[in-house]
Amino acid sequence: MTSPFQPKPFGDTGFMASPLGVGASYGVNAAAIEEAFERGVNYFYWAWARRGGMRGGLRALIPRHREKMFIVITSLLPSGPLVRNCVTRALKALGTDYVDGVQFFTFPGRAPFQGWQLDEAFRLRDRGLVRHIGLSGHDRPNLARLAGQPFAKFIHIRYNAIHRGAENDFFPALPPHGTGARPGVVAFTVTSWRQLISADPAKLGGLPVPTAGDCYRFALTHPGVDVCMTGPANGEQMRHALDAAAKGPMALEELEWMRAVGDKLYRKG
Repeated sequence: MTSPFQPKPFGDTGFMASPLGVGASYGVNAAAIEEAFERGVNYFYWAWARRGGMRGGLRALIPRHREKMFIVITSLLPSGPLVRNCVTRALKALGTDYVDGVQFFTFPGRAPFQGWQLDEAFRLRDRGLVRHIGLSGHDRPNLARLAGQPFAKFIHIRYNAIHRGAENDFFPALPPHGTGARPGVVAFTVTSWRQLISADPAKLGGLPVPTAGDCYRFALTHPGVDVCMTGPANGEQMRHALDAAAKGPMALEELEWMRAVGDKLYRKG
């Protein structure tokens, strides 16, 4: 019997991150956020859709537990003043003095807007309003190239049983732990926008259809992944994710099954 997934060093940030991270986009309520924290979740992504459920849950937790949490927001805004406004509005909404991470999206082959977004993000960091700067994107070689830069203290990257390219062109290129340059790595879209969990059994040739929990365990079993994102819509889905993490890493035969399912569903182009 395997042991549950345990917190891991989040790159070289100095933070011990929970295996699961929770996103706000699908409307999870405040009670589920508090329950998740009580069961060990400490990575919260209040980003693309800043829903009220997560806001309420974080506001309830922050007064007593702020240093035990890693809260990330995203800024899609291109100029310094807009980035600053994005951060200060988030601080006010959550009732906190700082966010642990502000994340920028990268375009193919490029870093974020060096003279606009990043300069302001560094100023916010120097003022103590932001602790770390991170990246997200789909250009894996570019993200690997940027890993280790001061604006890449954590990286969100797509990784699932269908899309496994990160195994070749991202994870092996990461700086080693302990160098001060290793980013925290967060896997997102681990169900491949539900393709894995809603697959037509006829297309799988007799292979079982994975659950969302199977997708979380597949991503977390890879040693390069520190945190796996889940986007629950309610408490039941949150508990399903938590129960999956409690099962621990997949055995070899489970990984082979997930890879076989991914291969059946993969479409080139």
